[in-house]
Amino acid sequence: MVPRFYISFVIFSIFIACDKADPIALDASKTISGMAMDLSFSTYLDLSTPKSTEADSDSWNCAPSTDCQNVYSLNFNQADTLTIAVSSVTGSSVVRLAVFSGTALNGTNLLNGATTDKECNGQDVGETATVSIPSAGPYSLTVGRDWGNSMLGAGTYSLSLSSTLVSMLGFTKTSSNTATQSSGYSCP
Repeated sequence: MVPRFYISFVIFSIFIACDKADPIALDASKTISGMAMDLSFSTYLDLSTPKSTEADSDSWNCAPSTDCQNVYSLNFNQADTLTIAVSSVTGSSVVRLAVFSGTALNGTNLLNGATTDKECNGQDVGETATVSIPSAGPYSLTVGRDWGNSMLGAGTYSLSLSSTLVSMLGFTKTSSNTATQSSGYSCP
């Protein structure tokens, strides 16, 4: 009987002490690890919240004689229509575009139904395309630079994505300046 009384008294004392304690408050601005935790949580929330628009400003720096591309991944939580606009192109660059279902970068380009990149314009001219996203899942977007039709190997651009529905998730850049895996280019 005595041990139960002592145990009950200890539990009651802890309960009373905890009830009077100040709540724990995290101030992420005071420590590096706190800031990292706050930033990673914000990034997680941003990548997991469906959106209808995304934007990025980026650049190419292609190896000599290489058609290079920057690769972005994004997910859709339902079938949708995606509009891609590349603008503010510099460096006498010629833009190449492709959208692939999944992560492979050498299959059928959804923009033209071929294994080629879509390339329709000249140097420093933007490119716009609209594509039907047939189902939910991961997709890859490549924004390429045609070496043979551009001057030298570097340039910049602005990328804007918009979907008819609020369905885009996790828009992230996955690689920079990698050689294109397409079999060439065509318009469309």
